[in-house]
Amino acid sequence: MSNGMWALYAREVKRFQKLWMDTILSPIVSVGLFLAVFGVVGSGRDVDGVPYLAFIYVGLLSMNLINASISNPAFALIISKNLGTIIDLQLAPISPWRVGFAYAMAAVTRGIITLAVGVLCTMWFIPLSGISHPFLLLVAILVTGIEFGILGVAFGMWAKNFEALTFLTTFILQPMIFLAGVFYPIDSLPAPWNTISQFNPLHHNVNLLRFSVTGYADGNPWISLGILIVFLVVAAIGMHYIVKKKLIAE
Repeated sequence: MSNGMWALYAREVKRFQKLWMDTILSPIVSVGLFLAVFGVVGSGRDVDGVPYLAFIYVGLLSMNLINASISNPAFALIISKNLGTIIDLQLAPISPWRVGFAYAMAAVTRGIITLAVGVLCTMWFIPLSGISHPFLLLVAILVTGIEFGILGVAFGMWAKNFEALTFLTTFILQPMIFLAGVFYPIDSLPAPWNTISQFNPLHHNVNLLRFSVTGYADGNPWISLGILIVFLVVAAIGMHYIVKKKLIAE
C-alpha cells in the first residue's frame, strides 16, 4: 500500500510539472507586480525596523505557498471526478488516508517549488540581511504546505465542480489572506478587524513565516506554531473522513 501511495504521489508531481506556466511563471509575475507597486508606495518605510519591502515580501511568498498548496490537489481531484478517472482511486488498493496524504505531499512539493523559484527570481531586489531562524523557517514551510495541501484534498473531494472551487478561492481564501497581515501589521487594522484577524488561521501561517525570516512577529510566534499544529491535526482527521466517505460513495 505504501508503494501505491508513493506511486500516486509521483503521478501527481509529474502532472503539475507539465503545467510549468502555472507552476513557475505565474507566481513570479504575481510577486513581481506586487513588489513593484508596494515598493513605490512603501519606499523608505519600515515596520519596527524591518524594511517595508522585506515585510511584504515574506507575506507574498506565504500567499503563493498557500495558494499553490491548496489549489494543486483541489484542481486535480475535481478534474478527476469530472473525467470519471476517480474510479482509479476507488479501485486502487490504497487506504483513504494514504490517498489523501499522497495528494497532500504532492501539493507540498509544488508549493516548495513555487516558493523556491519565486525566491530565486526576486530575492536580489529585497533588503534582507539574512534569515533569523532557519530551522523554524523550514518547520513553518512544511507545516503550512501540508496544512493547505490537506485542506485542498478535502475540498477537492467534497466539491462537485469548478464553480465551488471558484467560490472557495474568491469568497473564502482571498478575504482570509487579506486579513492575515500579508501587506500590513494587523495591529494597524481598526477594531474589530484586528481582533478578527487573530482568529484567522492564515494570520498564524504568515506570522510564523515572517518571524522565521525577519525576526518580526505580530504576535507570539510559538503560539502561532501551536495553533497551526492543532489546526493541522484537525484538518488531517477531517480529510481522512471526507476522502473515505467520497471514495466509497462515488
